[in-house]
Amino acid sequence: MPTVTWMRVALVALGAGMRDLVTRMKRRDVREEARKRDWSLEQRLRVATEQRAAERAGRTRAERALREAELELERVRASRGAMTATGEEEEEDDEAYSFAPLGVFASVFNQRLGTPRQPSLVPLARGRVVLSPRVPASALEGLEEFTHCWIVYVFHENTDLARTLGSNANKKTTVRGKIRVPKLNGEKRGCLATRTPHRPCPVGLSLVEIVRVNDKSLDVAGADLLDGSPVLDIKPYVPCAECLPNARAPDWVGLDIDDWDGPLKIEKVSVSEAGATAVSCTWESKKHNSLYHSAEEFLEFVKQALGRDLRSYHQRLKGESGATEDEEWRVTLDGIVISYKQSGKNVEVVGAR
Repeated sequence: MPTVTWMRVALVALGAGMRDLVTRMKRRDVREEARKRDWSLEQRLRVATEQRAAERAGRTRAERALREAELELERVRASRGAMTATGEEEEEDDEAYSFAPLGVFASVFNQRLGTPRQPSLVPLARGRVVLSPRVPASALEGLEEFTHCWIVYVFHENTDLARTLGSNANKKTTVRGKIRVPKLNGEKRGCLATRTPHRPCPVGLSLVEIVRVNDKSLDVAGADLLDGSPVLDIKPYVPCAECLPNARAPDWVGLDIDDWDGPLKIEKVSVSEAGATAVSCTWESKKHNSLYHSAEEFLEFVKQALGRDLRSYHQRLKGESGATEDEEWRVTLDGIVISYKQSGKNVEVVGAR
């Protein structure tokens, strides 16, 4: 075959190959462009879907909040309607005040049982006000110049505290108007005419002796506060303004602190040999947490604390019949459980742990 013919055949084949190559490259470019376009559409679709879902969730939350608000409004309207139907006048809610305690009280009285009903009844009762971090130590400066101070605190262990504070807003709560007075052997008086902790506002006031002013704490004596009591305020006692010789009180209150116990007075507190040993050994094992300097001092405090009948009115009535003479009573003082027996107006300490 002539050379020219071979060259023509080669050129034709080369041209066909080039066209095929160009065609394949064009197709690849089209597919790549289509893939990029599809990916971009998928991205836009995903973003749009996420935005729609977020909007839907926001609308759902808003609709739920709106329904809850509408239901609450209906409950309020229904409540007011019921009050009007029963002839009760609508009253505005009492204005409430919220206070953060300035500190907490560390006491030798670990439970309500055994805590004196008045300050100064147990002179050896020790306590310490520990200031909260927000109150500077400088707040106590100058208090060492006084011998006594007032402590304002909360009766935080009242069994009816939640009811008294009206924590359940959907139920009407009523404060108990009268209480049984221990010194009157169960006879009732208005709660505001007594020193009961069960009050419309469960706030206590205690006059104590200042023992020592520390950096961020205050040591006192004669306190009648329960351990852990939130302290709202401390005020110095000013004799010229607060000692009123002409003030009077009912006969059942008494004219002197020694008359305060009345029917609760214990004639004799003794300590058995086994009881003294148990108290001493127990105090030695726990003295690092004690507010007393020796076992002897602590034992004297125990005798003072048991110097008045700790039993309830009904327990005292039962004891008068002699049904509880052999019963062993227990009270926790300064973290130590004291065991004692009581026969009439006589108490004997028999153990400790």
